[in-house]
Amino acid sequence: MDAFFWLIAIILSLVAIANLVSAIVAAARAKDSAMLGVSLGLTIAFLISVFLLRNAYFTLLTALTLSFGAGKILRSLTRNAAHATEVHKLSSAHLALLAGSFMFLIPFAWLISTSLKPDDEMAIFPPVWIPTQQVTSDTLKNEEDKPAGLSWWQMPVGKEKVKVEVAEVRDLPSGQIKVQVVTPGPYQGHTGVVEPADLTKIRHTAPKWDNYSEALTYLPPDTHYGLTFLGNTLFLTLMTVLGTLLSSSLVAYSFARLKWPGKDTLFIVLLATMMIPGAVTMMPQFLIYRSLGWIDTLRPLWVPSFFGSAFNIFLLRQFFMSIPTELEDAAKIDGCGPFSIYWRIMLPLVKPALAAIAIMGVMGAWNNFQGPLIYLSSSEKMPLAYALQLYQQQHGGEPGLLMAASTMVVLPIIVLFFFTQRYFIEGVSLTGLGGR
Repeated sequence: MDAFFWLIAIILSLVAIANLVSAIVAAARAKDSAMLGVSLGLTIAFLISVFLLRNAYFTLLTALTLSFGAGKILRSLTRNAAHATEVHKLSSAHLALLAGSFMFLIPFAWLISTSLKPDDEMAIFPPVWIPTQQVTSDTLKNEEDKPAGLSWWQMPVGKEKVKVEVAEVRDLPSGQIKVQVVTPGPYQGHTGVVEPADLTKIRHTAPKWDNYSEALTYLPPDTHYGLTFLGNTLFLTLMTVLGTLLSSSLVAYSFARLKWPGKDTLFIVLLATMMIPGAVTMMPQFLIYRSLGWIDTLRPLWVPSFFGSAFNIFLLRQFFMSIPTELEDAAKIDGCGPFSIYWRIMLPLVKPALAAIAIMGVMGAWNNFQGPLIYLSSSEKMPLAYALQLYQQQHGGEPGLLMAASTMVVLPIIVLFFFTQRYFIEGVSLTGLGGR
């Protein structure tokens, strides 16, 4: 029964939050500071009370009351019922998108958080999101000649226990820890042997940035601490993008603007190749590259991009077809041939589509794992994606180093997409509209 009430309470809470957000938006648009303050106050109070009390019946009644109250505020701030409904739909849609974005960001936040944690925080449940480190002594050192960590210890004194601050000076073979009291007073300097469970580590918020430098030092020296992998990835990315843009745009221009026998039939055949699974062509491709002597080289990973891609050709063809023929006729009058028209007239007009294809090409080449797994065996020719897999096999027991290495591999492509997402969305959304 409690689970049923919690389900109803959660549903009504979502409705109440949507209504409160709609009231906040309406108050902000109407520039009504009083109602804006009331709506914000009710929203904050409701969220705090729900998380603190955690009572299904209270949450249900409060959510029901606030839903009606927020609805009245919304109707008082809008022109009519239709306007109120429009504001509510828009606010609910944005709220749902924000919630979805937050959920998709959780794995990435966990990746960054784990890459900055010390070893003793890796397996804690519930997980620690803000990394902390143990406070260390300024004077005492442990057996590794590093500053000794500080902890609280309930030291037995007669029949009582006194809470003192101690420094962990040595880890004993028995699993116990030798400590030394550092709290000023009559017990300062006393030593003892305690169980780890009897100590409470003194921690402060501090990310462990050393995980990133240590992750690089564990890489083979002959790879120049990962620079070889990075160079291979950059080369493959550059060649893949150049080949994809050049070949796909040329073929798309031919299908869209030139007249030649069998054009429509071949275009249908081209689109049909998109329905062939990659597993079907994997073995024939491998046999071809082996006969060419390309195994354990980078050529199988970038040469195919110079033969076009069905999806990219289709995308660019739609752009080329929507460009007015008057521009092409004017260029012909000026003496331009087909290639000059393609290079000087057509390509500048399809920049959004070219940008979208370039972004997809960069992401595909950067994250390509299957290709290097099939064709490469030498460590000096591996890209970052394959090198990261080998790193995981060797250091899977060290999550901090593994997450630091993963972050360094993933972060550049995320930053690239963050700054270029406008061109990607524009290129895909304008397909068939000529970029206008």
